[in-house]
Amino acid sequence: MIEIMQILSVVILISLSFLFIINLINILFQKKIFNLKNEITFKPFISVLIPVRNEEENIEQCVKSVLEQSYDNYELIVLNDNSTDKTDEILSRISNPRFQYKTGKEKPEDWVGKNFACHQLYQSAKGGYLLYIDADTKLEKNAISGIISFTEIYNPDLVSLMPKEEAVTFWEKITIPMLHFTVLTLLPMPLVEHTKKESLTMSNGQFMFFKKSFYEYIGGHESLKNKIVEDVWLGRKVKKSGGKLIFANGTDIISCRMYTSYNEIVEGFSKNIFPGLSFSFFGLVFVVLIYSSLYLLRFLLILISFIFSDNGLIYINLINIIIPVLIRIIQSFKLKLSSGYSLLHFLSVIIILKLAIKSYKVYFRKEGAVWKNRIYRINDIK
Repeated sequence: MIEIMQILSVVILISLSFLFIINLINILFQKKIFNLKNEITFKPFISVLIPVRNEEENIEQCVKSVLEQSYDNYELIVLNDNSTDKTDEILSRISNPRFQYKTGKEKPEDWVGKNFACHQLYQSAKGGYLLYIDADTKLEKNAISGIISFTEIYNPDLVSLMPKEEAVTFWEKITIPMLHFTVLTLLPMPLVEHTKKESLTMSNGQFMFFKKSFYEYIGGHESLKNKIVEDVWLGRKVKKSGGKLIFANGTDIISCRMYTSYNEIVEGFSKNIFPGLSFSFFGLVFVVLIYSSLYLLRFLLILISFIFSDNGLIYINLINIIIPVLIRIIQSFKLKLSSGYSLLHFLSVIIILKLAIKSYKVYFRKEGAVWKNRIYRINDIK
């Protein structure tokens, strides 16, 4: 038995060391957009587009952050996607020459709500570049100037960002950092930009900056109207069509508080995890097994090590416990997260596994997943 434990411990150590190296590469080499007012000669007209549904807590702050930009060649269009709260009341009292407020049409049966809202926004946009942001985001004053300077240098067809994810409650601080952890340990960022492999793609719907001509070339949101994780699919379409995609660190120019309670976390993650695995049961089983093996099994192994008084095995498994925590601490400093909760990484993993299994279950219930008071059944969005 001890030999099996030794083999498992060494395999976990090698695997975690590999993930640590990937994380370090990403921390060092992922491109970053800075909150600086640069003197720019390239000043295209930008359409900032915000789809909104039931965002009475966030939308005023979001719109205000856009209207206070230092960049001066843009329009802001907000589309109210049939909200049932006070969103309309809030938006109706905003007055600014750059601001346009539109009421969305009823969602067709074969569309996901956000995709249809984004499509309607595109139809109204006049800019040569389209910046889609979510209603729960906030831009810093020089955000658009920063993305324009970045675009002038790298000439991408799509730039998507990793924002500063704000977490206030205990469950937010436990769960939200796992988004960064997963991306930065499993996906080498240089390959996202420099390979055409669609599986090596990352994009985030909280900030999607398109060259309009390329957005139209790939068919925009209309080409994936029933996809529930539209941001990832748009990124894949950009790559598949030969475009240049950059996923950058945007923590200096955009912040977002995704969820404000445990119930919202459960609803949001349950909506996204299983579709993010392309509705693959085997993909889900693989993720559950890998995460359990790498991040939970090591505690059982170190307990067995103490029982057998195997000092070598104890040291290996201590290192196995430390590596993920160290990865989390490094990420917290780079991405402006709370470092103290890195010590509870094992709890974060347990919650994510619970949510992954729940995501599978909700799509196979008769009623399907619920988001923003809309129901999405697997046969409609698969």
